[in-house]
Amino acid sequence: MAVLEKKPVQVYLGPRHQSILERIVEKLDISKAEALRQGLESLAREVVPAEEDPAWQLIGLMGEDTDSPGDLSVNHDKYLVEWSSND
Repeated sequence: MAVLEKKPVQVYLGPRHQSILERIVEKLDISKAEALRQGLESLAREVVPAEEDPAWQLIGLMGEDTDSPGDLSVNHDKYLVEWSSND
């Protein structure tokens, strides 16, 4: 399993944004860092087209001529592992 590496980032917030951040962390009971991470993820969904998401590349991996199993939507991880080990 890959180790996730977090790097510190310094951010300067004015009083208005500090207040917004404080309300968010209090309401959601999360850290300021987690609130900022979630905010970045939300913004990325609006800004980055879905086609650029690496998960988008999974569509069509099995090919059109492959008989898709009936439980593909439930066991997709299992089938991806099987498919990738066939290379």
